[in-house]
Amino acid sequence: MNTHTCQTPLKKTFVGQFIFLILWAIPTLALAQNTSNPNLHYSLSQAIDFALEQNVAVENARLDEQAADLKVREITSIGLPQISASYGVSDNFIIQKVIVPDGSLFNPEIPKGQPLALQFQPRYGGNAAVSVRQLLFDGNYLIGLKAVKTYRILAVKNSEMTRTQVVEQVKKAYYGALVSFERLRSLDAALQRINQSLIELQTLNREGFAEQLDVDRLRVQQNNLRSQREKVAALCDISLNLLKFQMGYPVAQPIELSDSLSVLVNLHALPLESGFDILKRPEMQLLMLQQTGLNFEIKSLKSGYMPSLALQAQRGALAGSNTFSQVRDPGGSWFAYGSVGLGVNWNVFDSFNRKYKIQQKKIELMKSQHLTDQFRQAAWMEEAHAITQLRNQIRSLEVQEDNLRLSRQVLSVTQIKYREGVGSGLEVTAAESALTEAESNYFGAVYDWLMARVDLEKARGSLLEKH
Repeated sequence: MNTHTCQTPLKKTFVGQFIFLILWAIPTLALAQNTSNPNLHYSLSQAIDFALEQNVAVENARLDEQAADLKVREITSIGLPQISASYGVSDNFIIQKVIVPDGSLFNPEIPKGQPLALQFQPRYGGNAAVSVRQLLFDGNYLIGLKAVKTYRILAVKNSEMTRTQVVEQVKKAYYGALVSFERLRSLDAALQRINQSLIELQTLNREGFAEQLDVDRLRVQQNNLRSQREKVAALCDISLNLLKFQMGYPVAQPIELSDSLSVLVNLHALPLESGFDILKRPEMQLLMLQQTGLNFEIKSLKSGYMPSLALQAQRGALAGSNTFSQVRDPGGSWFAYGSVGLGVNWNVFDSFNRKYKIQQKKIELMKSQHLTDQFRQAAWMEEAHAITQLRNQIRSLEVQEDNLRLSRQVLSVTQIKYREGVGSGLEVTAAESALTEAESNYFGAVYDWLMARVDLEKARGSLLEKH
């Protein structure tokens, strides 16, 4: 009986702890599922979309947009009614008195000409008031309302420029990683060919149909390829980590590239004719917005010469008594007061302070206009340079493609000749080395061409057109 009574609470405790663990684990597992990204395969477009959501710079730019919205509301609120309230009580435990030179005027018993200290203030005092102020006219405020809209647009354009930079970085990192992996696959295929050729050559050497020198040459080439593969494999890891960093992707989490290099290599994807809308460049838009902002600052300074007009109303009550309860009690010794009126504030003369500020802003505006003209010329030159570079890379890529095709043909013919006994092992080794070099040159040309594409898109301000 005692055993049963001891086991029952233990069972209940165990069940309760088990249920608690389950309830604790459910939100933990849900959080783990939310923080981990189930998608490990990313195309270039998906990588860019991910970066535009997760990149820290983009997120900060979005926060800047929110801050700009709040700034707009802050400036707007200045023209809305301003209400303030105050309440206070005081204990004048040592009351300051007023000294009258001739006390006989108030007390005949005091000799004429003798000073007298009089008390005109109760010990306890109180004051409660509510005031309302409404701005009726202020030229500076009206200009500020227009200028703050430009400030909001400026934040949006800054965000757009940040996203453009992120897209550029992600594209270049994605292309770099993709070319590195294609290069790694090419080296694996080359190693497989070398290994197969080495097996065949060793067999022929044992049978007396090949020289040991040919076998040694092929082993040297095999070792060189292995060393090169290790370097490219390390470069692949570095490229992936760079891509993760640019995307804002968790570095410790694996990622795979789903796009193929053969799909991306399209020589006719971008038009090579010169001419584009420079207003697509976010830098140009920012420079123009800067000029607009400076114009608003000049107008705001000029509006300071005009008076401002405001309506103000006040309602309150004063209390005074030598008994604290009369001040503490709202129905005690309280005396109401109220006022309403118009206030005009006009800075008539400021010793030309505002004039000099306006002249400084005009100089800043002229400098901004010069920078805009300079950027316009630089942008046209940048696009022309990018077109030239892309054309050169296209020609280089075509040459390397042709060299790669010829190298493969040479290797195939050389291997056939060697198997038929009319060629030497040195020719096969040389052909294999030429093919490896042609593949390396080809992937280098592909990488340079892809970078030139991105540079041309940047020069034309078209990196965000599809995003």
